[in-house]
Amino acid sequence: MSKRTILVVTGTRADYGLLRWIMQAIDDSPKLELQIVATMMHLSPEFGSTYREIEQDGFTLTEKLDILDPSDTPQAMANSMAKGVSGFAGFLAG
Repeated sequence: MSKRTILVVTGTRADYGLLRWIMQAIDDSPKLELQIVATMMHLSPEFGSTYREIEQDGFTLTEKLDILDPSDTPQAMANSMAKGVSGFAGFLAG
């Protein structure tokens, strides 16, 4: 029987704090394979490049998708969404 793959996407320290225990349970399961995509604030030096905390917790990142536009204007948010859709499409296509 093959493992079922579970993809977890995290973009901030706040959501990672909530997801960490679920990620650990998935990673510990012999029936599941954990994949992790770090994006948004995790990849920003301005916010501390917190993807490193995920790695320090013993997780391996499957992908880093840099989609964050540093501005908070409506156009910047739309640009981030567009980069996210394109980046995830590419990642999921393999």
